[in-house]
Amino acid sequence: MRFSALCVFSSAALCLSVSAQADIIIDLGGGWEATIFSEQVDLTVDFVDFDKDIIVLQKFANFTEIDKKTGLPGPLSIAFAQIAPDDETVSHIVLTDAFIFNNTAVDWSAFREILLGAHVAFDPEASADFSIDPFTTMTFIDDNTEVIFGGGTVLDGTIWTPGLDSGALVINVDLSRDDPVKFVLKELPVPAPGALALIACGMLVPRRRRRA
Repeated sequence: MRFSALCVFSSAALCLSVSAQADIIIDLGGGWEATIFSEQVDLTVDFVDFDKDIIVLQKFANFTEIDKKTGLPGPLSIAFAQIAPDDETVSHIVLTDAFIFNNTAVDWSAFREILLGAHVAFDPEASADFSIDPFTTMTFIDDNTEVIFGGGTVLDGTIWTPGLDSGALVINVDLSRDDPVKFVLKELPVPAPGALALIACGMLVPRRRRRA
C-alpha cells in the first residue's frame, strides 16, 4: 500500500528517531536476519511469501555524516545473513518504499548501492519498474552487484523515496552453496559537482591558514 507523502515522511522520521539503534540484529523472517550498524538506518518487514520465494522490506536511511578525511558523505551499510536451511529461506530480497533523507549539507547528483559478498546480485529485469524520481537513470555494473542512480539531483534537506510510486529493487540470492549466505548492502550518495568544489575549497582554507 502506498501512503501519502506527509504520512510517509512522518513515519520515516519517527522510525529513524526512536526505533533504530546501532548494532541491532533483526530477525527478518524468511530465513534471514539483518545487522544494522548505525542509528541512522532502520528496516521494517512488509511480508514474507514462501510461495513467491520473497521477503519484502522497507528501508529508512538518514545520511548526515561527512567523512573528515574526504569531506564526502559517509556510507551506510546493512549486513544480511542466512539463518535457516535453504528450504526454509527465500532467495529474493525485495526493497520497496525506501525513505532516504539527505541531511549532508550538500546536494546529490547520484546514489550508489553496492552488494559486498558472494552469490548475490541485483535483478535488473525485476527492478525495471522501480521508481527513482528525481533520478532518471538506473545503471547496473560489476555483474549486477552495483546499481547507480543518476540523471537528477536530490537536494540537501529533502527526502528521496525510491519505490514509493512503483516497483522495487530486487536482490537475487544463490542458495545452492554449502555455506549460509552472508552479504552487505552498502549505500552512499554522490555529491553534485558544485558541492564537491565547495567541499574542496573548505578543506583548503584551513591548510592555508596554518601555513600563514
